[in-house]
Amino acid sequence: MRRRSLHRALATICCGLVFGSFAVAPTARAQAWVPGKGQGSLSMIYQQKQSTQLTDGGGNSVDFGKVIDRTMNLDLDYGLTDRLAISVGLPFGNNRYTGIDPHDPRGLPFANDQRFLDDGRLHGGWTDFSVGLRYQWRRKPFLITPYIAYSWPSHDYTFFAHSALGNQQSMLQLGVHVGDWFPPPWQNLYWEAGYGYAFMQPLSHRRVNHGTLHVKIGDYVTPRLELHLMAEHSNSYGPAINLPQDFFNPDGSLNPGNLYYHDQLAAARMSRVSVGLTYQLNDRYQLSADLGRNFSAANVHLWDYEASFGISRSFSWP
Repeated sequence: MRRRSLHRALATICCGLVFGSFAVAPTARAQAWVPGKGQGSLSMIYQQKQSTQLTDGGGNSVDFGKVIDRTMNLDLDYGLTDRLAISVGLPFGNNRYTGIDPHDPRGLPFANDQRFLDDGRLHGGWTDFSVGLRYQWRRKPFLITPYIAYSWPSHDYTFFAHSALGNQQSMLQLGVHVGDWFPPPWQNLYWEAGYGYAFMQPLSHRRVNHGTLHVKIGDYVTPRLELHLMAEHSNSYGPAINLPQDFFNPDGSLNPGNLYYHDQLAAARMSRVSVGLTYQLNDRYQLSADLGRNFSAANVHLWDYEASFGISRSFSWP
């Protein structure tokens, strides 16, 4: 049956971990579905995004130069059982900032070992590795798949920079995905939604966590070609700070802790929409492409675009 073949194809699209807009890994697809026991996929996904504006706590944006982030993700997704799957993500970043507002740690009033990276050149390295488990708890009346994921910095990289590889924080995320096929006559359409809450490593004696909600609809226009549309919203929770006013104490003096850890402690808020497609080349290989854009943000970069292109190979083992 065509629908059964689409179900198998959809289950192989899972290529990465959902960490929302605050993570390095790309947004995963079809995470309410899990591959069968012994079935898996290995994916290589190139992602590039560009920002030319920074936002403050009120969502107002200002031109500050240009950040280009490039990431190559190696992702593994594998079915341990027919309901339990494991995912592993190994991203390598290569970023650059050019502009009038570089993050320069030299001479700032706090002890740090941060290198000056915002010099207009590309700076690359491994970013935050990740591993996760998801369990398909229910299949009726629709799929319900809770998950747990953990990510950690691959090494002691510089984080005080526009072109930093990441925020150098470990993160534990708990969440759930739900989804299903639409009934006839729209049986080639599927829907999915999910929410994840990320417990971030505390810094400067404070912890600012993040929650991300996503909603997605997809259509298998042919047995090989799938199109999808997704919307996401992320928000911060805890003793977060607003930029740039919280760089300073009430008496007007500089607050070194808030300045040093502002990327990790910011009251970040972001909304994003994306469109994409996947194409099944043959029984083993699949191509994917996605294009997204932020339409609102606060205390973070406002990304002009986020584009990704990938290839995935499905396998059986043992």
